[in-house]
Amino acid sequence: MTEIQLLPLEESEREQFIKDNQEAFNYGAFEEFGVRDDHFEEDGEIISHDTISDSIDDGTAYRIVQNGKPVGGVVIKTEYDQGDLELLFVSPSVHSKGIGYATWCAIEEMHPEVTVWSTVTPYFEKRNIHFYVNRCGFHIVEYFNEHHCAPDDEDGEMFEMFSFEKILPTTPEAVAEQIKRITHYENILEQAETGSEEMLKQLSDYYESSAWKRDFAADEKGLLPKDLKRGVLSEDGIYNLLERFGL
Repeated sequence: MTEIQLLPLEESEREQFIKDNQEAFNYGAFEEFGVRDDHFEEDGEIISHDTISDSIDDGTAYRIVQNGKPVGGVVIKTEYDQGDLELLFVSPSVHSKGIGYATWCAIEEMHPEVTVWSTVTPYFEKRNIHFYVNRCGFHIVEYFNEHHCAPDDEDGEMFEMFSFEKILPTTPEAVAEQIKRITHYENILEQAETGSEEMLKQLSDYYESSAWKRDFAADEKGLLPKDLKRGVLSEDGIYNLLERFGL
């Protein structure tokens, strides 16, 4: 396999990282559409400076390095057994050399606790779609557009995007993270008895999420410790509490 390193992004590299990301995204759009600006987030750029900067701030950014030279970058965000691939780009000058795939394999190896990865890419990024589906094993799960908006996408920024998901086998590390999540929401469940709207909202979101379904399935399979408090996994527990407060 192609040899690469993932090195944490230094603050001094931030602006060059953003420029390199924009160059890589522009390349894909120009291949598909030529020099046009109707897919740009800002003047001359497919992806804006602010979008990339916000991703760096919200996640963990790495430089992809090969033979001592930066050849791309990646931003990921993880929580418990879930992970989001926020950004992944490879310099157009080194496309088709296995760098992107080697990077993805390194990310999976870095995070054995993550068994559900998600990402999005524009509908016109044929190279990315091929990469995620045919190389990395993702599946397209949604297509965001004006008739089907992404959650919390009030401004339509996610229109014309494909959503991808990759589900990996359960690992001991993933179960450990699920236990942490269940304990977290168990504590919220106890405190929410006071009727705190914020806590009730957190419980409602959890109850309606795929994370709750995975935690429930783990319990059904006997993967959780017998002495673990798990009232939140009762099919009626959160529902009854929310109904009591009219939610």
